[in-house]
Amino acid sequence: MRSPGPAPRALIAEFKRAAPGSLDTPLPEYTPDQFLERIRGAPVAALSCLTVTPRFRGSPADLRALATRDRRPVLFKDFVIDPRQVDCAARIGASAILLLASLPRAGIDVPLPELAEHAHARGLEVLLELHAPEERAWIDRVPADLLGVNVRNLDTLAIDRVAASEILNGLSHRTPVIGLSGVTGPESADWFWSRGADAILVGSGLARAQDSLSFLSSL
Repeated sequence: MRSPGPAPRALIAEFKRAAPGSLDTPLPEYTPDQFLERIRGAPVAALSCLTVTPRFRGSPADLRALATRDRRPVLFKDFVIDPRQVDCAARIGASAILLLASLPRAGIDVPLPELAEHAHARGLEVLLELHAPEERAWIDRVPADLLGVNVRNLDTLAIDRVAASEILNGLSHRTPVIGLSGVTGPESADWFWSRGADAILVGSGLARAQDSLSFLSSL
């Protein structure tokens, strides 16, 4: 995800067919080709693809389509709990995988450090996603290349900027930080920029934008 190196305030455009915060209001339907056409010429440094099935209607085939049609790095965004998913990400052309620090907190036995090491062995970078301040303990245990701070509470699906702000204020390292979820326009983007984020990921807001280029340029 760092190559080609993102400029300051880099944008990551996400291809998604459904989202946790909008399951009752379906997102507009786009194919991977249509998605790439919508962001053509936009200041986008990298891509993300939600591959979760069936609830989010994603597919590894979507990521493969993006990776074969575009040279920018692509994030494999899934609930990764098994090395075989890492192998899948490598086979279909991903540049990085997402690991969720919230899974162990939820009682799910996930070997996050081992998955990160396996990803590195397969030539992939690792984005460690944090949702709660106590999850910062994983930063010293997981050899992540990037940190993601998600403002969405996965239990209630509500936006929780209080917890996210506490996470961001407590980071004292040089690992690049990506703001995740809840970016619907310049104001919500500025919330991340003003707290030191190096990049933000834009998904549902981009999918719903009437003018995708103007929307992305405004962030």
